[in-house]
Amino acid sequence: MALSDIDRAVVLTAIEEFDRLGRDGFLQRYGFGRSRAYFLRHGGKLYDSKAIIGVAHGYLGENWGRLSATQFSGGEATVAQTLRGLGFEVQVSAVPPGASRADNLSPEGFAYWWVNNKQTYSHEISGGYLWSPTERRDGGRNEFYENMKRVRPGDVVFAFAGGEIKAVGICSAPAILALKPGEFGAAGDAWGNEGWRLPVEFTRLSTPLRPKDHMDVLAPTLPEKYSPIQSNGNGNQGAYLAAVPVAMAQAVIDLLGSYWAEVDRGATIEPAHQIEAIEASEEEVEQELRNRTDLNETEKLQLVKSRRGQGIYRQNLERFEKACRITRAANRRHLRASHIKPWRAATTFEKLDGNNGLLLSPHVDHLFDQGFISFADDGALLVSQQADVETLFLWGIDLEGNYGPFRSEQLPYLAFHRDFVFKW
Repeated sequence: MALSDIDRAVVLTAIEEFDRLGRDGFLQRYGFGRSRAYFLRHGGKLYDSKAIIGVAHGYLGENWGRLSATQFSGGEATVAQTLRGLGFEVQVSAVPPGASRADNLSPEGFAYWWVNNKQTYSHEISGGYLWSPTERRDGGRNEFYENMKRVRPGDVVFAFAGGEIKAVGICSAPAILALKPGEFGAAGDAWGNEGWRLPVEFTRLSTPLRPKDHMDVLAPTLPEKYSPIQSNGNGNQGAYLAAVPVAMAQAVIDLLGSYWAEVDRGATIEPAHQIEAIEASEEEVEQELRNRTDLNETEKLQLVKSRRGQGIYRQNLERFEKACRITRAANRRHLRASHIKPWRAATTFEKLDGNNGLLLSPHVDHLFDQGFISFADDGALLVSQQADVETLFLWGIDLEGNYGPFRSEQLPYLAFHRDFVFKW
């Protein structure tokens, strides 16, 4: 078997069969999964490159045979190089064609949100944060609270209180698990004591916008589900933080007119500023840990050490993980104990749970921690659209690689990472 034996004619024959059977039929017939990064572009269409090469090999003659998915690896050095050498165009894409895109995500990569502050408006706007419980009082899931974990640094938040959009904020760091703000007083009596705290740097508008006066423009843009306001312009009861479709956000921005220029996104979207904001958030979590009266000093120390992948947490992790998932480096002096569900968002148990971690080489830890890569449950590498593919090539990371299997106990943590850390 040699990929170098494949010629252009057999690739074209495989493409014809792909077109005849359709994508799903072709992949199912020959046992290939969908490409995640490398696609053959031909005639204005995209084809799963590894599957095309495997099937094309069988068209060389009866003495050759088709290649199964396990007989060769996909990626830059194999499939992509072979196809380019035959004069085909190979497209490198971080996310497969047809991957869904959130309707509140702008073309520039940041998302829009709407918060109904109500009685907590003055505390949150002045304090530079949003806070919500993690769940309903009955323990049920609340979509508006779940959104707290979905907001990313650089996202825009419209703050609505008293029937008006009074401020616009820019998220500076991901949400952390934090105690309910004491300044809420009686306004927070109906909520649990622990929740999500989201750092947001707000700008108060010199002239607030009253949506009720503009529903002829806004009503057609409201989301069908989980809308922050009703079609008459009143806030929706129980809606705290809601996703705002791009069309609705643009309508709000147009209505704000020159007042939109008052919102300064400058420093807030700078990576250095966001790193500082994340560090400050984690310091806040650490300080709350140190102030807890239900933990002894030894317990507090172990939880603080786990923030940097040290102590009992690392010992627990090394019981399961023996090397970096991607580089296979096994010298533990050069590996970082990385939380899958970030330390800042983890419960006391999760901070020390060895299943909530991976041993990673420093550069891989950076990619994973920042959400540029993640893993599917079967170990397939997921690469963000925001990742710099050229850098991944230079670091020797196979975009089509599989780095499993994972322990079943790790899967819930991986699901959290994909849902709330990975930059789809």
